Amino acid sequence: MKKLYLLLPILFLIYWSCGDDTSNDEDVITFEKDIGHGKLAVKQTRDGGYIVAGGNSGAWLSKLDKYGNEEWENTYSLGSFGNSVAVIQTSDGGYLYAGWEGIVKADSNGVEEWKNTTHENGVYPYYEDVIQHSNGNYYAVGGPGAGQAQLVKFSQTGNMLTRKWYGGQCEDDIFRSIVETPDEMLIIVGEKSHGNQSFPCAFNFMYYKDIWIVKTRKNGGVEWEKTHGGPYMEMADDIARIESGGYMLIGNKCDHLYDIGSCGQRAKVLVMQIDEEGNNLNQELYSGLNWMERIPYFSITTTDGGFAWVAEHKNNGTWIYRSTPNEDTTFIFANGDRGIEINQTTDGGFIIGTWDILIKTDSELFYK
Repeated sequence: MKKLYLLLPILFLIYWSCGDDTSNDEDVITFEKDIGHGKLAVKQTRDGGYIVAGGNSGAWLSKLDKYGNEEWENTYSLGSFGNSVAVIQTSDGGYLYAGWEGIVKADSNGVEEWKNTTHENGVYPYYEDVIQHSNGNYYAVGGPGAGQAQLVKFSQTGNMLTRKWYGGQCEDDIFRSIVETPDEMLIIVGEKSHGNQSFPCAFNFMYYKDIWIVKTRKNGGVEWEKTHGGPYMEMADDIARIESGGYMLIGNKCDHLYDIGSCGQRAKVLVMQIDEEGNNLNQELYSGLNWMERIPYFSITTTDGGFAWVAEHKNNGTWIYRSTPNEDTTFIFANGDRGIEINQTTDGGFIIGTWDILIKTDSELFYK
């Protein structure tokens, strides 16, 4: 069962999930599919279908048509250890999978073409996100490696062109998400550790973080960086560009008052709007988050002058939220756990990856 809520005023509508491949009307297709494979990242493909990435025992991709029917699936010679996975369709019609153990490239039929697991400092690459730049190269971000975040640039054939490390002297600086800017540079967001009271670095470093925004050139050189936060914990997990300018971020905030064990009760979803220079224009907090240490289960997308995000509610499973300027704010609690990825689709709806379950909604977050 799933619930839909409209705010201003609040209305409660409860309805049942009836199956797969069902449309709310003749134009918008919606579905819910339990496809397994754990954490599910998903993007709409240029043919109107979807590419889904997951993996419990190895990197896994599945290509679906627009109705959610499987066209092919494949597993690859890359492990899937870790909490994060990312997938994109590449300019040649193929697909790129990125995870903690490296990246793997498949052709349009899912056949493996190459992989890269190159790492330094004796640790996994820890990739959290990947894009293909308009210059054709791939950029992956992640961390921490020896406590620092990283940006890695790859050629279209998988050769590593650049690896750069970023951060301070404290442990656990991590890049979580990357986008290309209108001037063809890169904006990266994540979390940067800081001190605890009189200590320059906190021993419980995972609980003492700032939102971290870095703009780099195409070779990784820093244009500027900004941090936003107070003495406790703020993190950014995903970023989406606003068509009119600026960006939306999503992450979490815990004002734990030096009692780090209280974050299970205190942590909230944090949504922030920034301008092109990384300045905080507005932020909102949402209570009810199921907070899990180190696990980045948040995603955001921009839509119709507003935004939509997905996270996990502490009592109601997958939490999907939509806000636009000219309509009532809407949110639902959907079947599934966590919120791995959300993207708007060409029909105005949303495609959402959770743990094991893939959901396609209409623009109002209804689905069957």
